[in-house]
Amino acid sequence: MKSILLFAAVLSLKLCAAPAWYYMLDKQGPSYYVGYGQGSSEADAKEAALADISSQISVTVERSFSSDMGISSGETYKNVQDKSSLRTYAQIEGYRVEKLETQGGQYFIAVSYENIPSIDKFNREIVSLTIDKPEIYNSYLQQTPIAQELKRKVNFTLKRKDGLWYIRYKNIYQVLDERDFSHFFTTTSSPKLTLTSSSPKNLMYEGDSFYFNVDAKEDGFITLFTVYEDGTVAKLMANIPVKKSMQAKIPDKDFESVLQAGLMEEGRETFDLYVAVLTDKREHFDQFAKADEKLISDERYKNFDALIALLENRDYVTLKLVTKPR
Repeated sequence: MKSILLFAAVLSLKLCAAPAWYYMLDKQGPSYYVGYGQGSSEADAKEAALADISSQISVTVERSFSSDMGISSGETYKNVQDKSSLRTYAQIEGYRVEKLETQGGQYFIAVSYENIPSIDKFNREIVSLTIDKPEIYNSYLQQTPIAQELKRKVNFTLKRKDGLWYIRYKNIYQVLDERDFSHFFTTTSSPKLTLTSSSPKNLMYEGDSFYFNVDAKEDGFITLFTVYEDGTVAKLMANIPVKKSMQAKIPDKDFESVLQAGLMEEGRETFDLYVAVLTDKREHFDQFAKADEKLISDERYKNFDALIALLENRDYVTLKLVTKPR
């Protein structure tokens, strides 16, 4: 009986033995990493392989973001706090499955990942393209730092897809790493609008109160949006009447709440983009969250790409503010 049990145990070990290629694949170059994983499902095995890669290159696989907008005495205010979190593998998106095999009910997988900036991967795709028709370029995107990093001028766009941010040109999609996504945020100028903050050098510290000054060259209405560093968009204030060549303070002295600088993650510097849009009549912009929206951390409100598209052919100006921990 003991020999039968021993034979069964040995047979079980053989059935679960790793494939011959496991931990034996060659890297394709100095910037490539190969991760191995096994599990009771393909998803578990892949997660283990991605964790293996992250441990090799010190990439943060998990990242927490939090945000909150509030309402006081019927008025909205800006106050970002540590309220919710989001897990993401964005830093190692773009990996490729090299091998996948099942043995003894276990999944074995090998994935490869090229650890170079996402914009370098995008440039590699666009430099050899033939562009035979004139293109119309997005006015905001062409002013961003990311546009200056492209090897050729193309009508690229920002795209949210499957919970990740991509830079897109035609059928080319390149997932963005955190650094390159941050280069979509920039201060711009406008012949019809001026937006300045009360903060010296547009730098604040957590808990600072601040306000904006807006100068418009025409009568109209100002809607002020804020964009968090994770691409979440919220309407901070809507349809504020402004008069031609008269400076407006937002919020004004009659506003019952103040704007307050906050962090998305405790102890870590963050930034926000403020966007002022001038319209000749009241507009609702319902596709964007209100500042007091309870579900503002929801995926559907990460629509920075929709805001960028909306800005085209409108009068707008943007201002990037940085907030540091105390």
